[in-house]
Amino acid sequence: MSKVADATLQAAQRALSAAQNDPGFREAIHLMVQLALAGTTKDAAGHLATAGVELADGGSVADLAAGLTEALDRRMEGRGQRSDWGEMAKGALVATVSEQLTAQGMPLFDAKREDLTAQLGPLHKEKEFGAFGRKFFGRLAGDFLNYFLSKTLGTEVGEGHRFVTTNQVAQFKDGMRKHCEEASLIVEGFCGEWFSKHRFEEKGSISRESAEAFGWNAVRKMQLELAERNKPDGD
Repeated sequence: MSKVADATLQAAQRALSAAQNDPGFREAIHLMVQLALAGTTKDAAGHLATAGVELADGGSVADLAAGLTEALDRRMEGRGQRSDWGEMAKGALVATVSEQLTAQGMPLFDAKREDLTAQLGPLHKEKEFGAFGRKFFGRLAGDFLNYFLSKTLGTEVGEGHRFVTTNQVAQFKDGMRKHCEEASLIVEGFCGEWFSKHRFEEKGSISRESAEAFGWNAVRKMQLELAERNKPDGD
């Protein structure tokens, strides 16, 4: 692996550490869990409202994405601690939710609010929440990588440098993002098993404290996996 890749992965690992105590990241993890719990209730929209996610009259992917964005913005602004990490956590959650629910057939627009419970229902299953968590943490790590790459690659393009063309830069970025997606496999089983266990132990209601501890542990697993893959003899 090149020195650029080594430095970027190390920087992304430091960013993951910083994100663990970031209000935006912690709120994103809390809402991730609440989304899955909402599908187990008779009124998903009502459950999400108690978690701070206000929806419009509809219950589409677009409505849910807007509600999540506003909830996360309020949380960060209320704490007076907007950060790049929080913004990336917000973007990763909204993108992951939108992608997963659209793939399950949830309408992008013009869905009824009362249909939201059925649309979110699959997320509470162990396998589905595991896939949900894997996509989120893989995307977040990839966004962190891209953040650092955008700061360093400008000086690495041209004759005599690491990259001769911008197309090579794009290919390198794609490769690093795929690297994070592959590394996120380490958290898939953990996410699903954690959700099933805590949903049972906490009698269907998972606390913010438990969710934040879950986020911390998942990030730590990602850090260790990226470090392992960054070794000279890693895959």
